Amino acid sequence: MKRKSDSAIAEETLVAKKASVVIPNFISVDDALHFLYGIFPSLSFKPAIRPTLVRSQIYTLVNNRTSVDAHLNKLQNTGKIRLLKLEDETDDSLGIMLSEDYTASFKDIERFTSIVLMEQRALCVNKSTLLKTFSDTQITTLVQSGALTTRTSGLWWVSSPCLGRFLKAYKTGQRALLAMLRRQRFKELLLSDIAKRELGKGAILGYMYHVLAHLGSGTLVSVPTASGPLIRLRMG
Repeated sequence: MKRKSDSAIAEETLVAKKASVVIPNFISVDDALHFLYGIFPSLSFKPAIRPTLVRSQIYTLVNNRTSVDAHLNKLQNTGKIRLLKLEDETDDSLGIMLSEDYTASFKDIERFTSIVLMEQRALCVNKSTLLKTFSDTQITTLVQSGALTTRTSGLWWVSSPCLGRFLKAYKTGQRALLAMLRRQRFKELLLSDIAKRELGKGAILGYMYHVLAHLGSGTLVSVPTASGPLIRLRMG
């Protein structure tokens, strides 16, 4: 899929801000992806990073997980996106990057990006597969650059140089939102109240990013009320 124009993204971002206390619902996975790209705060990172989305967010926005998984797999298999494993105890989910953003996050490793976008599309890759194309020294360089992260001996997760900074902000915000709700007597807050509060230092992705991720992963539930969505910590 192609990124929308800057003006289109800006317009969607403005709409998202105006409706910031509403959780939208989409039939199309592509529409959900465009919405999420529109609210990703790339410039909050110093230096700015390419957008990374989370699969659980799309589960929240599109009420059909089977359809979401099938469409994401189709986009991955046609080289339009790259799925990336996110290792975080609050959300065992997958990160999503547009192929053009994934490629742009590597400056001097074009051969690697070509292989993992068009040939090796699994979430992880083993040493014997890598050795068909890269030397041991080159594999070490890929690890040092952030293109690969160790899963077990001789097995790596396919990653991205910018994923480390994203994951740090993601984990911080995920935990901060849970902590905020746990401090409440009934472990719940209206979405409009969450919007007014600060998640704290380092949580730069914005409250909606984390609410969508938690709802999709099942750690939080949304209850419709006359005052808007009530976000509640899932108990048990």
